[in-house]
Amino acid sequence: MKKLLMILPLVLLLCFIFSCQKAEEVAEEAKAEQEEPKEVVTLAQERQAIAEANIKFSEIFSTGNASALTDLYTEDAWLMSQTGELFKGREGIVTFWAGAFQTGMKEVVLTTVDVMRMDDMVGEFGKADLTIKPEGQDEIKAVAKYLVIWKHSADGIWKLYADIMF
Repeated sequence: MKKLLMILPLVLLLCFIFSCQKAEEVAEEAKAEQEEPKEVVTLAQERQAIAEANIKFSEIFSTGNASALTDLYTEDAWLMSQTGELFKGREGIVTFWAGAFQTGMKEVVLTTVDVMRMDDMVGEFGKADLTIKPEGQDEIKAVAKYLVIWKHSADGIWKLYADIMF
């Protein structure tokens, strides 16, 4: 029994030493993780990426290709027209754009007014300057406003998730 009482403090001391050593290793790993530079995407970078996506949107828009335009949307996207009609998914959105092109929509220039970050998405307020040329009629210039929620897709591209026109 005396031997056990003599060994017990030694065992406790060894346990204490090893646990302190392990705590130091954990603290050093945490410090190293904090010091590693992490890629930080700034709102300015996201704004630039969305500006580039808007240029692509305008370019495709001018071709009148509703299917190609719809490829810029996420699979589960939705669009609300100025009349309040809701179009869901790519099938619904291609229907909307095909109809819009049939009315004579020829050109759009998108101007971002502001952007904001929302978790893994970015919201964009903007205005759209439209050129409409119905067959056999004079050209019409129109201005619309929009709110787009952009979602970063798995392939690293910003795509339209929600498109609200007003």
